[in-house]
Amino acid sequence: MKVGDIVRQGDKLVKIKEMKRSEMLGVVIGMIACDADPIPVTWRKWLGENQVTVLWANGKMTESMAQNSLEIISD
Repeated sequence: MKVGDIVRQGDKLVKIKEMKRSEMLGVVIGMIACDADPIPVTWRKWLGENQVTVLWANGKMTESMAQNSLEIISD
């Protein structure tokens, strides 16, 4: 994953039966490596190595998303 990729929220981390997959698209506008964070290494493997900032199609921005919670649509 890199800045400029088009993404949507995936279901790798949490799957909820009643909730359907998000179709909202967003653009990755920033990434921060988790190396300096106090997050345990085992959690980093599950969440992803980077915290991602996404600008969504509706104009909202989400900071510090887990990299593995996103699905790349187009890079």
